[in-house]
Amino acid sequence: MRHPLPPPPGREALRACVLLFVFVLAGCRTGLRPTPNTRGTDLDGDGRIDRIQTLDQAGRVVGVVDAPEPGSDPDRTVAIAIDAVPYEIFAKVQREGLFNEFFPAARMIAPYPSLTNIGYTAILRTPPVLGYEDRYFDPVENRMRGGVGDRLFNRFKNVAPFHDVFAWEPPHLWGVGIYYFPGTITKAELHKIEEILHTSEEKELVLYFGGTDALGHVRGWGGLEEYLHLVDRMLRGFLAAGGGSRRVVLFSDHGTSAVPSRRVDLETALKEAGFRLRKRIDDPGDVVVPGYGLVGSIQAFTSRGEEEAVARAVLGAEGVDFVFWRDGDGVAALSADGRPDPLGRPEAEYPDLRRRVEEAARNHTAHPASVFASLHDGWHYGSKLFEFLANMKGTHGSARATSTLGFVVSNVDRLPDALRAEEVYPWLGLSREPEPRRP
Repeated sequence: MRHPLPPPPGREALRACVLLFVFVLAGCRTGLRPTPNTRGTDLDGDGRIDRIQTLDQAGRVVGVVDAPEPGSDPDRTVAIAIDAVPYEIFAKVQREGLFNEFFPAARMIAPYPSLTNIGYTAILRTPPVLGYEDRYFDPVENRMRGGVGDRLFNRFKNVAPFHDVFAWEPPHLWGVGIYYFPGTITKAELHKIEEILHTSEEKELVLYFGGTDALGHVRGWGGLEEYLHLVDRMLRGFLAAGGGSRRVVLFSDHGTSAVPSRRVDLETALKEAGFRLRKRIDDPGDVVVPGYGLVGSIQAFTSRGEEEAVARAVLGAEGVDFVFWRDGDGVAALSADGRPDPLGRPEAEYPDLRRRVEEAARNHTAHPASVFASLHDGWHYGSKLFEFLANMKGTHGSARATSTLGFVVSNVDRLPDALRAEEVYPWLGLSREPEPRRP
């Protein structure tokens, strides 16, 4: 019988230090309010709870809240972003009776790559981000920028303008310990969101529940489903206390794969093809690939004219599904299985693939990458530091459905079966004028 290897020396000491650091400086509180005794009624038979009655211990009605009329435009709006929750999980718990104050969830088709910065930029219709993740390459200055240091000193929001839309998001220090203590910190986030919902007088609230991303990475789909039960419990209390008369919309920015993953050996693949992995491009053959989160995609920057050669080199690494690069006004692509049309994949497995790939080559960031690679489920690329911190149970970033399909659900509107990320904003009921999309 093979026994698991012991943790690296110092891991437990690091865990203790991180926990102390996060709790002392961030002040985590994790308890939720007691769940009220409620009774929901579907008055018109459309599958959505229209009336919520709060009952006392004797079963007497002590409060009544009626939902907005379907298709109406309530004066007050709450939109909650729940990071990295796949459509399949949300639809499952909704079928089981959770979130029955909402109409059935729609599939949200994330842009490619299926990453947080890209997803929220499209959904919230904000200006392009500087990088695909918080650590990114700036080809104008020819250097790497951002990273863990920016996260520690709260500079990471400069990378992505969508942060300005959130009335609240987790304090930056909570992110220090999220991969070690995803359950605790996620509960702390939920506690804070509950507090804001019950006390804020704002007509429009956009809140960010971000810990679920790390939760999916380290606990998988089971961990996400467990926490959706807590989200449902928290929301039931808010809706019964009067929030049910507002427009309430929940959405995620992408999905998460359901299998453990290991690192793609990109360095060896590039080296064997005669390329060098660098932090800047000074000479032909230099390739820059930012590594931050542990994700199922690769974005590479190359010298002009080397895109195809680098793409072929990346394709040689085990775990790579397909690669593409900008070719004139279009894109060229190659797949590991050698199929004639690498982008002609089944819609159920690779939603809206061709359009997403074509947009990725020219859109979403201030400086799109030269070469893109989508990885098979079970593989990731990113920061070796994060690999030390996280035992991966799932990831996102690839073009596959599990990573691509998030969800959108509303208590006012019966949404289409599927919405592209850039089509979500009008359903949020926000007054902010969205950023025009690039042609």
